[in-house]
Amino acid sequence: MAQEQTLNESKEKRVRLIRPSIVLLCGPAACGKSTLARRLFRPTQIISSDWARARVCDDERDQRFQTQAFALVHYLTELRLGLNRLCVVDSTALTLHHRKEYLELAKRFQVPCVVFLFDVPLEKCVERDRSRERTVGRPVIERQHLAFGQTKTDIRQEGFDEIIELGDEDLDKVQIEIIFRPISQAPGMPGRRPQDETRHTPRPWQRGTGRGPAVPEAKPPSLMHPPGPSREQTKPEVRPASSPSKAPSAPATGLRQAPSVAGPPAPVEPPSSSAEGTSPTTPGAKATPEP
Repeated sequence: MAQEQTLNESKEKRVRLIRPSIVLLCGPAACGKSTLARRLFRPTQIISSDWARARVCDDERDQRFQTQAFALVHYLTELRLGLNRLCVVDSTALTLHHRKEYLELAKRFQVPCVVFLFDVPLEKCVERDRSRERTVGRPVIERQHLAFGQTKTDIRQEGFDEIIELGDEDLDKVQIEIIFRPISQAPGMPGRRPQDETRHTPRPWQRGTGRGPAVPEAKPPSLMHPPGPSREQTKPEVRPASSPSKAPSAPATGLRQAPSVAGPPAPVEPPSSSAEGTSPTTPGAKATPEP
């Protein structure tokens, strides 16, 4: 019994991974990538291209939106690396351009990039595809299996930190060990927010738009300058001391204005001469009444 237990333990394939790092699952459809990922990793550690495609276009089988789906996968991977998290990318990873993106991302964050190669026979993949609820069909699997044969040759010169080959018999026996080695967050990398940056939405009257350093919140113009008379309107009128105040003029009406009683009566001007030959009066002469 002890020998049998020792034999089983010797058949186990133990893999040591570092957190944070990128783990790339590479293989054709229905080779067992998603099944192995669900068994070994947390659901939050797995970033699946099918999952991203469903979030983008509501259908994980719709291949028309590959660019948008992988943009979401890349973005989530970048955010998680900035938080010292493990990123398990579940996709076929059969193109050089796809693998190169994650190699460059790992190099920028200075974390390991490991790839799992699922070397499963073609007929075994076709058999698993038939038993699944969502099938891709034999022609698709054949094309991907052919591309995987070329990938196994090219991937060794691409710069991965570790390449782990898994056969069909290894899928149930492989075990992982995760070691936490935090990285120092470099300025400008996503995933962490600077201390002087807060979550707030700038007001329309504040300078600048979008996410940025917090600025003192300004009050609306209606609160900064409340409605009311201006300073010039409220400034009291200053008159010279020697200038007498003028009496307000009487309104123009049809009634004759009464003479002012404050001073002596105004002198009465003598009547002017008539137009029938009388001479006009000169200044200082007395007026002579007519007989």
